Amino acid sequence: METELTKQIKSLNHHYRPKLNTNMRTIRWADEVWTPTGIVDSIRFEDYYANEEYLCRVLDISRFSETDQRTTAATHEPGKCFRDGGTDKNDRKCRGCVFRCHNWKVGMMVTCFEVKITYSDFRGVNGHNFHGNENYYCVPKALAPKIAGEIPDDIGILAYYEGERQYGLRQFRPSGWRDITDQTKVELLYNAMKKWCDGAVFI
Repeated sequence: METELTKQIKSLNHHYRPKLNTNMRTIRWADEVWTPTGIVDSIRFEDYYANEEYLCRVLDISRFSETDQRTTAATHEPGKCFRDGGTDKNDRKCRGCVFRCHNWKVGMMVTCFEVKITYSDFRGVNGHNFHGNENYYCVPKALAPKIAGEIPDDIGILAYYEGERQYGLRQFRPSGWRDITDQTKVELLYNAMKKWCDGAVFI
């Protein structure tokens, strides 16, 4: 049976540090979801920038439409920076330039969270089901340093703080990135969808 502390930590990881800082609804989560190896405490699906780059309408003119190419070429020589005549791009020089364009492709990422309240709970055989792109143990702050040396390097740790001045989850150790197949994503999403259809509530 879940403790109130477990429930509290679960509720906090639902919206912990979203990848896209936006008012759009880009996150969906579910608790107690079946994975290929067992039930994970929480799983989250969210949008993220799978591919992200900055283009220059002058230096990268071939990447734009024919109309955009003609418009740019009418006022500036293609392939040469209008500021210094060079052919290179860098964040310092290009920041704030009217010809700089942000180009990205949005993908879906999966994050798995396993909540462990005590060390004996952590050492148990159940509840280590990590199948996400990012994966975290969520533990009370005192437990975080105790388990850090016993878990794989690509598994992150979120420490739970509670007090008058400190409250919530803080990253004790970041998660690495795992590439997972579209088939795995579909299976996890399907199992989460069963929870949603059974009455999960989004706050």
